[in-house]
Amino acid sequence: MSAFLSWPIIWAQAAAAAPPPEISKELRNTLFWFFLAGEPMFSIPGLLGAMLTWLKAISLLSLLGWLGYWLSTAVRERVVGVGKWFDYFGVAALVLIPATVLVKVLETEKRITAHTVGPIPLTSLLGFLAVACVFVWALIGIWGTIRRLGRPSDYLVTAGVLAAFALGIGVGIVMEQNSFLPQMMAGAKSTWQDGVVFGARLSMTYMGYVVLLRVGLLFLGELLAVRARRLYSIARVCLYEANRKMWAPWVVIIVFGLVLAFTHWFLQAPRPAEMSRLYVGTLTLLCSLLLTSMVTILTPISLPTDIQQQTIYTVVTKPVRRLEIIWGRMIGYMALVTVLVVVFGGVSLIYLWRTVGLTIDATEAAAVKAEKENRTRDQAQLNEQALQLRSRLQARVPVMGSLSFLDSKGTPHAMGIDVGQEQSMKEPRSHIEGATPATAIWRYGIVPDPFSPVNRPVMLDRRIPVDDFLPRGTVEGELNRTFEINQQIAAAEQAKSQPNIPPAEVSRLDGVIARNREELERAQREYEGLKKKADDLDAAGKADEATALHAPPVTLEMSFNVYRTTKGRVGEPVYAEIQVSNPNTGAEYSDIFPIKEYYTNRVIIPESSILAGSFGTLKIEVHCMSPTQYLGMAESDLYLLSSSGSFGLNYMKGLLGIWLQAMILTAIGVFAGTFLSWPVALLTTIAFFIAGQLAFGFLVDFTRQAILGGGPFESLIRLVTHDNQMSELAPTAGVVVAKTLDSLVMPVMSMLVYVVPNFQALDVSNSVADGFAVSWSLIIANTLLALAYALPFSIAGYFILKNREVAA
Repeated sequence: MSAFLSWPIIWAQAAAAAPPPEISKELRNTLFWFFLAGEPMFSIPGLLGAMLTWLKAISLLSLLGWLGYWLSTAVRERVVGVGKWFDYFGVAALVLIPATVLVKVLETEKRITAHTVGPIPLTSLLGFLAVACVFVWALIGIWGTIRRLGRPSDYLVTAGVLAAFALGIGVGIVMEQNSFLPQMMAGAKSTWQDGVVFGARLSMTYMGYVVLLRVGLLFLGELLAVRARRLYSIARVCLYEANRKMWAPWVVIIVFGLVLAFTHWFLQAPRPAEMSRLYVGTLTLLCSLLLTSMVTILTPISLPTDIQQQTIYTVVTKPVRRLEIIWGRMIGYMALVTVLVVVFGGVSLIYLWRTVGLTIDATEAAAVKAEKENRTRDQAQLNEQALQLRSRLQARVPVMGSLSFLDSKGTPHAMGIDVGQEQSMKEPRSHIEGATPATAIWRYGIVPDPFSPVNRPVMLDRRIPVDDFLPRGTVEGELNRTFEINQQIAAAEQAKSQPNIPPAEVSRLDGVIARNREELERAQREYEGLKKKADDLDAAGKADEATALHAPPVTLEMSFNVYRTTKGRVGEPVYAEIQVSNPNTGAEYSDIFPIKEYYTNRVIIPESSILAGSFGTLKIEVHCMSPTQYLGMAESDLYLLSSSGSFGLNYMKGLLGIWLQAMILTAIGVFAGTFLSWPVALLTTIAFFIAGQLAFGFLVDFTRQAILGGGPFESLIRLVTHDNQMSELAPTAGVVVAKTLDSLVMPVMSMLVYVVPNFQALDVSNSVADGFAVSWSLIIANTLLALAYALPFSIAGYFILKNREVAA
């Protein structure tokens, strides 16, 4: 058997193999949904997948809290831990769990040979015994405590948990019997023991659902008793305290004003065109630091101080719900944050207009003056500088493609040449060699992911919204309409030609074809009339009126960098060639342009009809023309410019991301204050903020066990012995012990890491500073993500405060 039944390793096992085709459709779908609902490490894309992942995580935390509560109560009430016969099961589990992991590590390090007990590996047998001992001891402790202190609802929850455990085991066995079970190791044949192991893993989530349902019912009853008037009163008191005791809003406003007053003294853009990006990034960073610091300090101090000074007595002795105390404080602090966000946003926009906006006006005036003085080169530079500044003070909507590469021999690759420059972890940059067939290719449409396996490609939807570029009522828009109708006719005729098609379906398709042919004739007449009218206006010298009948030109924007192997001629730029082609109609466009490093390169395709008939499909190829030079790009470095929106609204969307971060920190601070003293609660809130803001990427790698050098204990040995991260450590006793401890600790820590909020995902300030629009769909997704963190923290704080005696 490839897997071993050790509890810590169960959490480290993951996902997912496709079911074989011989399974019936109904059984396959049923098993898939049981697998999707129970496997913590597997999900599906989209909002539904995100919600399921959140439910699974919350259910596991609910189960952990339920078990911790009843087991701690069992020890406190001396139901277990009193030396009776069942306590030996707990002692045996404490011995068997590390022994199982130790034996597995010794086998992996080849210090001992793998042993079996009959057909079952020794580690599997030890792990099974460890899980069985833990289960028996916990069940006896929980059941004995519930019989002594529990209510009827607790009996129902316990019965539901046991039923969910049995369900998980049953699902795992059925998966194994129907060859649906995901393989633990490549090529390994699953057995019924594997089904039991995987079923136990699924049962953890199923049991969590039962506890989560109980928590949800308790919370629903409390929620129905909440009143807006009491929430408002508590929120107003919090505002008064923040203003009167700590002067928090005035301190933040004064610091913001002082920093803003002298910002232009210290901020010097490396290039004039990057002035707007530098100022926008600095202002959003300043707002983020001030607001998050304020709520990080305010929220964890307030509630513990009230409890310590006994001022909370005047609240809890009145008909005020514990949930109202939690949410009222959150609403009060977030109202303060909202006011400050509006103030900071308005002041920042005025400041940007007086600095960057007036600089743009001055640059354009200088360009006009240079034109009058026949300084052509200066005029071009000034116009380009003003254009670059304006492009960053916009809300551009890009349409991204999928990037792949051809090397100098024409062989396709997912990545280009790595020239050794520092790479961004979010989006690595590749290079193509100059004066060779090396090509960077952006594909639009339904295209394969270049990083997916060739035999099992993952398809990406990168279709161009053609109607946004070719609106109806224009020459190109009507031309594209004729292509679309022709495609619908061809699809209907192909469906009609299928064998064994019912007569009713044939009749329906005939009606569709007839209606589409009539619509095609109208579209062709409209297209020909518009084209003739535009040609007549153009011939009559009315170019502006003729242009209004055409769709606007297609704008391509690029941000490439150049890696020079030789200096070349002084002042001579590196040139690139771009080729745009429509695979469906064969329409093409090409151009050669100089690369403006650190700037936005623009290529205008005057014939927007290149998109007509594309159905969202396009191919863009970029070559480096200058020999001995390398052109670097990432996937987001080239895009079609769909539209440009208001920068002011986009800037406020960026500040909304800061507001969402403050909401999560407020929930964490109030939650920590329900059971910790204010110094510890303050440190806890700061730790959450630092971990979510600065170390989230590291924590994700930690959960995937993708960090070089092993776990924390193995890394400690490498640090002490000065061994590098790549070399294998000699299997000494200390190394074996360290790896054993890592195997015990890492799976548990990997699950707890997801409690840390992902503040980086909420930060959209870089997009705002670069002049890209923050879409409303992203705002909604970020809001749901923030609520997914803030709501559980606030509910956990309510249950802790409910069970804590604060007014004895």
